Amino acid sequence: MSTLADYVKNSPGINRIVSLLGLDKAIFYTIITVFWSLISGIVSIIFIIKYLTITEQGYWYTFQSLGALTSLAELGFTTIVTQFISHEYAHLSIKNSLIVGDNERTGKVISLILFSFKFYIIVILIAFILLTVVGSFFLMHSTNDAELILAWIAYSFSGAFLLLVSLLGVILKGFNKVELVQKIIFITSFAGVIALWISLSLGLGLWALVIGSMVNIILSIWMFFSSSRMLWNQIFHFRVTNSYNWLKETLPLQWRYAISWTSGYLILQFMVPVTMYYAGADLAGQLGLSLTIARSVQSMAGSWGMTKLPQFNILVAKKNREKLDKLLNEVQKRSLVVFILGAAIILLIIAFIFPLIGWEQRVLPVYEILIILLAEAALLIVYNWAFYLRSHKKEPYMLLSLINGITMSIGIWASMYFFASTLIALTIYCVVQWIVMIFAGWIFVKKRAEYGKLMYKKDILV
Repeated sequence: MSTLADYVKNSPGINRIVSLLGLDKAIFYTIITVFWSLISGIVSIIFIIKYLTITEQGYWYTFQSLGALTSLAELGFTTIVTQFISHEYAHLSIKNSLIVGDNERTGKVISLILFSFKFYIIVILIAFILLTVVGSFFLMHSTNDAELILAWIAYSFSGAFLLLVSLLGVILKGFNKVELVQKIIFITSFAGVIALWISLSLGLGLWALVIGSMVNIILSIWMFFSSSRMLWNQIFHFRVTNSYNWLKETLPLQWRYAISWTSGYLILQFMVPVTMYYAGADLAGQLGLSLTIARSVQSMAGSWGMTKLPQFNILVAKKNREKLDKLLNEVQKRSLVVFILGAAIILLIIAFIFPLIGWEQRVLPVYEILIILLAEAALLIVYNWAFYLRSHKKEPYMLLSLINGITMSIGIWASMYFFASTLIALTIYCVVQWIVMIFAGWIFVKKRAEYGKLMYKKDILV
C-alpha cells in the first residue's frame, strides 16, 4: 500500500518543483517552521484580539522589539562560532555521531566549543541586565503598572537564556547538522506557541510571552542534548592538549560584528518602541503586527540562504570558488522567487480577507505594508551577499551597517517626534534600504574579487 510520502517521492510534478526551488530537508524544516509561524501568527492574532486590548497589543509587540536587545549582548558571536567550526569541520567528519579525523583539528574545534560556553555565561548575564534595566526604564515612561514591569523582568530572564538555546543550535549547524537543528526549532516553536495560546486563553496576558519562551527553552535544551548525546559527550570529555587563544583569534571579527549587529537592531527593531514612546500603544501595536507579517515572508525566503551557511563556510575552507559562486546564485534566485510569491499572497489576504473578519484595524493600511515588503526585499538581497562574504571570516559591511543604523534611527525618531507618522517612517525605511542595497552591491563585487585572490594564500584562510 503506497503512502503519501511514496506518492510525493514518485510524483514527477512535485519532484520538478523540488528540483527547481532547490529544496532539501534543511530548507523543508525551515519553511515548515516559518509556515507554522505564519499560521500560528494568524491564530495568535485571534487570541491577541480576543484576550488583549489594543493597548495591551502595543505592549505585546513592544516587549518583543525590546527583547531583541539580546542581539546587543551576543553581538554576532554565534555567527563566529558557526563560521569557525565549519572551517575546521571542512577537514573532519562525523561518523556514528562522533567527530573523526585529525586529532589536532578535533581538539581545536572542541576547544572553540568549550570556550564559547564559558563566554556565553558572561553573555547571558549581560543580556539579562541589559534587558531588565533598559526595558524597565523605557516602560516606566508610559506605565506605572508594577505587574507589567515584573512581567518584563521575567521575559528578560527567558530572553537571556534563549541565547543558550541559540548557541547549542549554531554549534550543531557548524557541523552541518542544519536539518536536525531546523527540525528541533520547528518542534520547540510549535510547543512554545501552544503554551502561549493556552496562557492567553487563561487570561494571563503578557505573561503568556514568558510562559511560551520558557517552554521553548526547556524543550530545546533537552532535544539538542538528547539528539546528539554521543557528540556532546565527546565534546565535554575530550582532552585538549594544545592551548588556543580564541579570544584573540575571534576578537578582530567580533568587534566588527558587534557594530553590524547593533546597527541591525536599530534597523529592524527600533521602530516599534519609538512609535510606542511618541504615538502610543495602539499605533505601536498596528506597526508591530504589520512588521511581523511582512518579515515572516522575508524569513521564509531567507531560509534558502540561512540553511546554506555551513556550506558557504565549508566551500571557502576547501577553496572551491566555482561551487561557492554557484551556491550564491541559486540562493539569490530561489529566495527572491519565494519572497515575491509570499508577498503577493500576504497583500491579497490583508486587502480582501482582513476586512471581512474585522481585522483591518489591527494592522497598518495595505499600502504601508507594501512599503515594508519593498524594504524587506532589499534586505533579503543584501543578507544573501553577506552570507557569501562573511564565510571568508570577514565583515565588509560593518561601515555600511553603521551608516544604515544611524540613518534609520534618526529618520524614524524624527518622523515620530515631529509627525507621529508611520507612513513617513516606513518610507524612510524603504528608501534607505534600497540605497544601502546599491552600495552593498558595489561592495560585494569589489570584495568578491578581492577575496577570490586571497582564498589561495595559505596565510589568509585555514
